[in-house]
Amino acid sequence: MTTTITKQVKKILQVGWLVLFVLVSYTQANAQQNAVVTGTVINEKSDVLFGVTVKVASITGKENYVTTTDEKGLFVFKKLIIGKAYEFSISYVGYDANTIKNYVVKQSDNNSLLLKLKVNNAALEEVVVTTALGIKRAEKSLGYAAQSVTENAVKDAKTNNWVNSLSGKVAGLNIQGTGSGPIGSSRITLRGENSLNLDNNQALIVVDGIPISSKITGTGFKAHLATDSPVDFGSDLSDINPDDIASVTVLKGPSATALYGSRAASGALIITTKSGARKDKGLGVTFNSNFSIDRVNRWVDNQYEYGEGRTNAYFSYLDSPDGINTATNVAAGRAFGPKYNGQLYFQYDPTTPDGKPTVRTPWVAYPDYIKGFFQTGTTLTNSLSIEGGTDKGSARLSISQLKNKWILPNTGYERFSVALSVNQKVSDKLKISGKVTYTNKKSDNLPSAGYNNQTLMYFLIIGTTPNFKPEWFKPYWQPGLVGIQQRNPAYTGPDNPYIDLYEDLNKLNKHGILGNVSANYEFNKHLELMVRTGVDMSFEFRSQQRPYSITKYPQGSYREQNVFNYEINSDALLTYKNQIHSDIKYGVSAGANAQRQTYDFAGLYADKLAQPGIYQISNSLDQAVADPSRSKKSVNSLYATTQWSYKERVFLDVTGRNDWSSTLPYANNSFFYPSISTSFLLNEIFRLPNKISFAKIRLSAAQVGNDTRPYQTSKYYDRIYGNSFTNPATLFNADLKPEKITSYEVGLDFRIFKSRLGLDVTYYQNKNRNQIIAIPLDPTSGYANALINAGLIEAKGVEVQLKGTPILHPNFKWEATLNWSTNASYVKELANGVTSQIIYAHESNATIEARVGGKLGDIYGKGFQRSSDGQILYGSTGLPLALDQNTKKWGNAFADWKAGLNNEFTFQNFRVSILFDYQHGGSIYSQTNHKNNTLGKTRITLPGRETGIVGNGVVQDATGKYVPNTVNVSAISYYETYYAIGNAETNIFDATYLKLREARIEYNLPKKLLSKMGIVQSSIALYGRDLFNITNFPGYDPEGGNLNSGQLTPGVELTQFPSTRTMGINLTFKF
Repeated sequence: MTTTITKQVKKILQVGWLVLFVLVSYTQANAQQNAVVTGTVINEKSDVLFGVTVKVASITGKENYVTTTDEKGLFVFKKLIIGKAYEFSISYVGYDANTIKNYVVKQSDNNSLLLKLKVNNAALEEVVVTTALGIKRAEKSLGYAAQSVTENAVKDAKTNNWVNSLSGKVAGLNIQGTGSGPIGSSRITLRGENSLNLDNNQALIVVDGIPISSKITGTGFKAHLATDSPVDFGSDLSDINPDDIASVTVLKGPSATALYGSRAASGALIITTKSGARKDKGLGVTFNSNFSIDRVNRWVDNQYEYGEGRTNAYFSYLDSPDGINTATNVAAGRAFGPKYNGQLYFQYDPTTPDGKPTVRTPWVAYPDYIKGFFQTGTTLTNSLSIEGGTDKGSARLSISQLKNKWILPNTGYERFSVALSVNQKVSDKLKISGKVTYTNKKSDNLPSAGYNNQTLMYFLIIGTTPNFKPEWFKPYWQPGLVGIQQRNPAYTGPDNPYIDLYEDLNKLNKHGILGNVSANYEFNKHLELMVRTGVDMSFEFRSQQRPYSITKYPQGSYREQNVFNYEINSDALLTYKNQIHSDIKYGVSAGANAQRQTYDFAGLYADKLAQPGIYQISNSLDQAVADPSRSKKSVNSLYATTQWSYKERVFLDVTGRNDWSSTLPYANNSFFYPSISTSFLLNEIFRLPNKISFAKIRLSAAQVGNDTRPYQTSKYYDRIYGNSFTNPATLFNADLKPEKITSYEVGLDFRIFKSRLGLDVTYYQNKNRNQIIAIPLDPTSGYANALINAGLIEAKGVEVQLKGTPILHPNFKWEATLNWSTNASYVKELANGVTSQIIYAHESNATIEARVGGKLGDIYGKGFQRSSDGQILYGSTGLPLALDQNTKKWGNAFADWKAGLNNEFTFQNFRVSILFDYQHGGSIYSQTNHKNNTLGKTRITLPGRETGIVGNGVVQDATGKYVPNTVNVSAISYYETYYAIGNAETNIFDATYLKLREARIEYNLPKKLLSKMGIVQSSIALYGRDLFNITNFPGYDPEGGNLNSGQLTPGVELTQFPSTRTMGINLTFKF
């Protein structure tokens, strides 16, 4: 099937390139040259204007040309026909457009024009951003950092989760994937980590003014050898159709998001979806089709020189004339056996019922023993939108369908969405608008993740070696025992990989509705009222089925869950705007918000099936177990904001919000947080050199609160497996207080050379007090830990955005943007007597911690015992001594700094964009590295296979002196000890990487050609994503995290799936 898909893709790409070639050739065939028309564009001060767009069109409409003025304000058209009438249109940002109609080209040389543009003060403010509560503001007035991206940023190189497309495009934005399946949930943070509770550090997601959930809706337990493996079922954020997105504004700090309350303490992504617009002729129709393929872009450096076993003496599958079985559970899965030299051994025979060989066969390696389990993934997305309107209103309807087949056989998902947007001006004073999106996402199988018997990645590390062909595992049932007893040629610890793929099924059927209705009433030109109600609601049905004979469930299992999420937000905002006089303008707004959340989980488990292959709760051998869970939360809020400006050059914003949260005790459930920000336009206040186009200083300070999850302030019993209850493990706190984050920010926005080069720099500092943390208690108390307010985390960082247009010519433009950011979160205080708080603990004793005096995210673990001069200490056996019991710091889970460099080139009808994404520093513990190396699967374990290994270090002799180690040990003994699971020193790695994140070449078909077919605009594009990944990390991808049920933990990799390289073709037609 992979070959067939590859051929089809090659044909599509060949056709795409052929179409590009033909169309480019077509545009080169051109007209005559009869007269030259030149001109100069100036402003009211008679200064020439560079980069002005000049368009010329013949009155008959058959000729259209466009150019821009040079450094001297000059433009030239060389192909105009003598005696013909033309219309010249001139436009420039910050100026009123100018048009000259019916200009007749003369035969003489006197075809010269002098065109003057008038400053438009309103146009200078046309760069607007959507801020908190959906309020649109002029960018120049903001006293805090905000960065916007257009729809192209999420569409140029499509991914299964569109938010991943923002990587490298916004300074300070960090997006980390789970590496756990096709839906690709992500953890989104801004400006690093402020809270010891990692879930509290995620940014708020707001769609058309309505907050939605970005929580990963996973099931299962921890990722390491749990009864159930975690499964990534996605999030509401990944359900959004990227073709419906108009823009994304990133509000980075508490000053920018204070009006959203405690949920936005870590910043917010403000997503604005498309609305309908009036068209010149009837309705506007847009059709977009996107097809892409996914392939693994990086493999582990496996070795293919030695086969299965613990000794190189011989190999025998089961007992044979050559000797006893070497493929026992002790030896199976290890690749320390004989070297592949074509010698004859009794090996697994796929043609016999039990695999027992009857003849010897050549001992050879199969290079696809890992790669053969993967396939080329495909994704096809088709979107259709219809829009139109009148001067009284507009509407837009879109439909989208996505079909994905992932890189693992029998995995993937489908998504269908319908979105409707309506705006209506009921009267001169009243405007009503509404948006609603329905999404259905379903899958017949999503892969299990983590280090567990039920995952393919566990099998690929533990259960096979290079002397096994992947196809030998395809008959996965024993003859005559279909559905009852699995067949596994290799190590019986992991389940047969095709059982994992075709029988261990994780199904999903999710229905989601996201919508809002709002009304704006303008009492007069000064006073306006907005009321809005929005709903984010989803219902999911999930099921997990496991057949007979798998390791964790010998008699099979069937589980199902109904998951209901509901959130409603209602707002009312009254706004008054006026001016004291022409120089001083102000606005005052006051509003209220009511937020209600409901989460309802109903699980039913049948962990022993009466009959094999019947996956229904009624087929439970024992009484099925119910696992219900429900939580509710409400927050009521009042807020106010005022904005002042002086001569449009000095701006001041003050906000205040008070929340009343149901998750906190009555005495502490009210918390107030203010913010103040200001900006100064230096280019308007002072007389600066002419080359300085714009200069702004911004300052802000804010304080925001952060509450906790429900049911932490009273005694609520914990449900244990089944219908029983037990005392909670955590002692509740009836006096719990909200976390408080105090933030300070200063920034500079500086632009020169007619804004062709701009630099935006921000420095910020956040202090998070009253951390809500759990501290350990004496077990005799009846509790494992207690919930308290304690601690202080101080985060500091710098964000830089450098934008420039190095080349701006009539037919060629080059735009470049560099985003750079660094952040560090320092642990200043914890609870009295507590010096360390564990964020995540792996079974290897590698832990992510917050230690006083260190940084949040520091990774600690054991390492080698060493001499005073740093050499590894060995014992008399020739192996390193037992690990040093004093844990050490080996790195930090978060990057030192990150950067993204995007270049975009426009040449005639072509647009080319290239994005590089770089991370420097950060560390990650790799379970994949530990197991691969201790089992002899990697090239790094080849030295010493024949001769043994003398470890590099010292041993203490009888006199107490350290002398060089000289004892030779076998390779298997050495590597099993050196890379042991408990040795954090040899299994933690630098997470630095450089990725070619995106590349796209787009061609816009000539309008002259399209107009004959009734098409307004059309384009064809070829693109790639994650085309290469340069890193020293020995696993698949240092960017991935560890999925534990619904939480993504950075700094730990537990047999993640490989990351993929995406290549695709995109077609767009607008009618």
